[in-house]
Amino acid sequence: MRKPIQKLAFFLLALVLVVPGGASAELNLPDMGDPSAAMLSPGQEQQLGRTLLREVRRTLPMEQDPLINAYVQALGQRLVSSTPDAHAHFRFLVVDDPRINAFAMPGGIVGVNTGLIAAARDESELAAVMAHEIAHVTQRHLARMYAGSSRIDLATGLAVLAGIIAAAYDPQVGQAAIVGGLAAGTQARINHTRANEREADRIGITILEAANYDPQAMPRFFERMLALSRANPDSIPDFLRTHPVTTERISDSRARAEQYRGSDYRRDSTEFVFTLARVKALIDPAQTIERYRRGGDQDKPEARYGYAVALLERGEVSQAAQAIEGLTDDQVPRLHLQLMHAEIAQRQRRHDDAIAILDGLNDLYPHHAPVIHAYADVLLDAGRTQDALALLDRYLAQSPEEPALVRLKARAADRNNQRAVSHETMAEYYFYLGRYGESLHQLELALQASDLTPFVEERVREKRRIVQTWIR
Repeated sequence: MRKPIQKLAFFLLALVLVVPGGASAELNLPDMGDPSAAMLSPGQEQQLGRTLLREVRRTLPMEQDPLINAYVQALGQRLVSSTPDAHAHFRFLVVDDPRINAFAMPGGIVGVNTGLIAAARDESELAAVMAHEIAHVTQRHLARMYAGSSRIDLATGLAVLAGIIAAAYDPQVGQAAIVGGLAAGTQARINHTRANEREADRIGITILEAANYDPQAMPRFFERMLALSRANPDSIPDFLRTHPVTTERISDSRARAEQYRGSDYRRDSTEFVFTLARVKALIDPAQTIERYRRGGDQDKPEARYGYAVALLERGEVSQAAQAIEGLTDDQVPRLHLQLMHAEIAQRQRRHDDAIAILDGLNDLYPHHAPVIHAYADVLLDAGRTQDALALLDRYLAQSPEEPALVRLKARAADRNNQRAVSHETMAEYYFYLGRYGESLHQLELALQASDLTPFVEERVREKRRIVQTWIR
C-alpha cells in the first residue's frame, strides 16, 4: 500500500512543478503579495479540489463497489444537509485500504478508508469521523493555511496542498512533499493545528446532533483509537497519526457532547448494518467465510448476507445462492438483496431473470448508481447493447463524472460498433482519473475512427485541446 501513497505525493508535487497555463487560468490564483489576501476564495478552493480529486483517483486504490460508495455518499450528504454553512458541492470518496483513516481536501472532498468503516461499532461513530472532516472543510482550515505567508503564488500554493493531501494519507510522505515545495519552517503552519482539531471536533459534534446522531460517538471513537494505540504502540491507527488525539481532547469533546441532552438519536440504519457486513466480507472474504462456518451469528441476516458476499467474491456462486435462500426484503434491505439475486442470476447466465429483477429495481430506485451499473452490465451481457447505451446516457446526462459508468458506456459503444464515441468516452474516463496522456491517446484514436461524424469530430477536437493544455 505504501507505493501508491508515494506515487500520490510524487504526482501532486509534479502537478506543482509543471502546472499548465490552462490550469493556472482555470484555478485563477492571484499573486498573493499581501498576507491578508493569502487565502483561497471558496470558488478557487473548489476548483483546486476538482484538480486534486483527479490526482487522488489516479494514485489511490479507490473502492469500486457501487453499494459501498452510494452508502457513504448518502451518509455524507445527510450530514452536509445538517451543516448550515456547507456548500452544495461536497463529494465523498471511499479508499480501498484496511487501515483506519479519513481525510479532507479543498473544495469539499472527503475520503474514508474501508478500514474506518469496518472499525466503526455503530453508524454514529462513522458519522462522527465524517462530520469532523466536513468541519475541516466548512471552517476552511486548508484555505486558512495560506494566511501568514509573506508571498504565495500558484506553484507554492499547490506545493502546500500537495503536502497537506499526502500528509492526510501518510504523514511521513506528506512531510517529504512539504519540504519539496516549501521551506521547512512552513511545516508547522500547514499541519492540522490543535486549534483546528478542536474546532473541527466542536463543529462536528454540532453537525452530529443536528443530523440526529449521538454526539457522544465522537469522544467514544477517539477514546477507542487511543486505547488501541496504547495497547499496541507499534501499530498506531493511521487516524491518530493524522489527527492526534490526547486525553485532554477526548475530555473536551465529551464535555461538548454532554451539552446536548437528547436521547432519541438515530439507531443504526439497516443500510449501515449491511454495508458494514459487505465491507468486512470484501476486505477479507476467507476470514468472513471461516467465521460464519464456525457458527458465528448464523441466525443474523447480515451475517448470512456477508457470507454470501464473500462467497461471490471467491467465485462460489451456487453456494452464495444457497446462503441467501429464504431471506426476504423484511430481513435484508431490498436493494442489497435484489442486487445480489440479480448478480447471481447474471453469473449463472440467467440474463432474463437478472434483467427482470433490475428492471423492477430501476423503477423503485430511479437514477441510483448501483442499480444503473448492474442493469447496464447485464444488458450488455445479454446482447442488448442499445438499451444499455440509452440507460447510461440518461444517467450520465445528469451525473457525468462517474468514472465506472463512463467506462461502462465506452464498453457499450464499442459493442455497438461506435468506435469514435467509444474512444471519446474512454478519453473522458482517463481524464477523470488524471491520466491525461492516455486520455489524449484515446482522443487521437477517435479522430482516426472510420465512423467519425463532423459533429463528433468537433466535440473530440475541443476535448483534445483541453487535454493538451493539461499535458503541457
